[in-house]
Amino acid sequence: MFYTSSLYPEISFPGMETFSSSIHLSMGGAGYLKPSSSNFNVNPSAYEGKQFSASIIKYPASILSQNIGMTLPLIKNGFSSFSINHISYGTFDGYTEDYEDTGSYSSSDTKFSASYGRMFSKIPLKIGLNSNYYYSKYGNQKFSILSLSTGAVISLKKQDVSLGLSIHDIAKNISENEVDLNPKLVISGSKKLKYLPLKLYIDLTSKDRSDLTIFLGGEFDLMNNFQFRLGSSTRKFDQNIDKGLFSSIVGAGGLGFGYEAQNIFVHYGVYMFGTGASIQGLEISISL
Repeated sequence: MFYTSSLYPEISFPGMETFSSSIHLSMGGAGYLKPSSSNFNVNPSAYEGKQFSASIIKYPASILSQNIGMTLPLIKNGFSSFSINHISYGTFDGYTEDYEDTGSYSSSDTKFSASYGRMFSKIPLKIGLNSNYYYSKYGNQKFSILSLSTGAVISLKKQDVSLGLSIHDIAKNISENEVDLNPKLVISGSKKLKYLPLKLYIDLTSKDRSDLTIFLGGEFDLMNNFQFRLGSSTRKFDQNIDKGLFSSIVGAGGLGFGYEAQNIFVHYGVYMFGTGASIQGLEISISL
């Protein structure tokens, strides 16, 4: 999905910011240090383990996002992760300015991602690099973007604290059309509480000095292998249109439930906009 303006001919790509994991969605966008193989909104150094993940995210207006990913360990404390993310905006009827029928057209975004990282053996530091190819199609207009993301995480095991820094979408447009591309800086932290079955996530994201968003999410480990997640962000204030008390409270927030049985994890999450619209996501992960 993209938007154009008569004053600014550049095109921006909010599709690069869409949800691709129901876990990330259910914490309101928080969790850049919470790895999911299908999630591209994550610190590139946070991936770990051996996992396959698939998710479906359903947006309003029949917009559908489908995502798959895999994370694999490598020798010498290394790891790799691969994902394919596709979001379809549907099929539309095309018309000229004189309202002449030009036939139907489809709109979609596709993203191919590959990550590599490693953990240092003598210090509690992980580093990672992520490369992406982003392809967007809107009727007969096509856009191609190459981008890089990089990050690092310091894990303090005694304190159950992780601190991360990452830069996302260092991009280059390789199509003919002008595209508005801005890298994103993310400062992240996570803390597992000692006396509660809760892990907190906080993320600060910014694309320029005047654009700061704070995300806060929590992950509860419940009995019988159940998990509960919730979260929100300062986008709550931007999305508040005074539609009602309920929409004002839950706007820009998410919640979700997960269940783990042996090596299979299933998670369902919901994200609510301040306008009253909602996003639903279902994710299945398999530990290999």
